[in-house]
Amino acid sequence: MQRRKFVAGLGALTTGSAAAMGTGAFTSVEADRTVDVEVAGDSSAYLALRKAAGPNADPGANSDAYVDDSGAEISLDFTSSNASVSGNGFNPNAVTEVDDLLEVQNQGTQSAYLSVDTANLDLSDGSGNQAGVGLAVVADETTGSNLNDNIAFDSSTTPNPDVGVIADPTVNGAYELTQGESVHLDLTVDTTTFDNANVSTSGTITFIADQSGSL
Repeated sequence: MQRRKFVAGLGALTTGSAAAMGTGAFTSVEADRTVDVEVAGDSSAYLALRKAAGPNADPGANSDAYVDDSGAEISLDFTSSNASVSGNGFNPNAVTEVDDLLEVQNQGTQSAYLSVDTANLDLSDGSGNQAGVGLAVVADETTGSNLNDNIAFDSSTTPNPDVGVIADPTVNGAYELTQGESVHLDLTVDTTTFDNANVSTSGTITFIADQSGSL
């Protein structure tokens, strides 16, 4: 009995010491865990970019002609090197709209504000006249788009709608793309201030999806 009492007492003493020192205390922990990550092509990424369907076909005639999705990243080609079309470019002193060019879908887990930065796309006539490039969301496919729907802006230029430069989306408003929602984008190119000269250029446009309206 005395032995059993001693062991029990020692156990109680050990338990009390652990409580006094604190439980779960450590200086550092290093633990490896498995993380699976994939970089998907534009058509299947969280912000999906793909050819848009047209009124009578999927993809539509415009997206099929001007959008190249053969690689991981889509590209747009409106130059004379595009074998899908016979024309060589946009008309000077004109406003040209290309409907149903791209489809954008939010395949993430929450809503995001969609906009497009055209700062790296330099479309000028060599005399300092800059073309206005817009991408308009078509939320209702039964109606045509207009510049009030524009989500494109030039972050390097002071907004001046009179010469076709699209204002910052924090002023005009980016488009809130809810989870799972997809929209079509129409392209608008305004060359009303251009000289009658052949112009060609290449560059990039940046698609931005942000959880807040301040981009």
